[in-house]
Amino acid sequence: MSEEKRSFSRVQVRLKAQVRVMESLDSPQLFTGDTTSQAAGREEFIKKSKLPPEVTAFLAEMDRKLDQIITTMGKDTVRADFSLPVEVREISAAGVKFRSAHKFTPGDPLEMIIFLSQTPLRLAGSKGRILDQDPDTGLYRFEFVDLRGTDMEAIVQFVFKEQREQIRNSKM
Repeated sequence: MSEEKRSFSRVQVRLKAQVRVMESLDSPQLFTGDTTSQAAGREEFIKKSKLPPEVTAFLAEMDRKLDQIITTMGKDTVRADFSLPVEVREISAAGVKFRSAHKFTPGDPLEMIIFLSQTPLRLAGSKGRILDQDPDTGLYRFEFVDLRGTDMEAIVQFVFKEQREQIRNSKM
């Protein structure tokens, strides 16, 4: 594999992702962003609510269950539009390394959606291109192109969270 430029931290993972082949990188991006609500909003509501605790607990639980329903529906929609499943094995804000049953060639333009979290559903997506394939591992190296700020932030937060978890586990 060619020499890699490291400007972002990266972490080894096993994440599901879906891709679609694009005509070119100039084509518009289909994925418009992660619009699911955050659990942090639920926590904020619980802290600041002036409702009786029983009502607050009931509403928070209903919100959690609605998140699960939306997650299920969101996964179905993503899989319909992005028909090629891949397994991401390494991730950074610059790109990913992934495994796929589908054959790609260097330069292929793709749009990828990565499932950073299953519940609540957290997605990050970007257009990009295949740089190459490692002959030893079979992993494709994919470079993000035009990564939106919100998606970059989600990936960076995910990488840091995973690194902290790995450090904690190594000290035990």
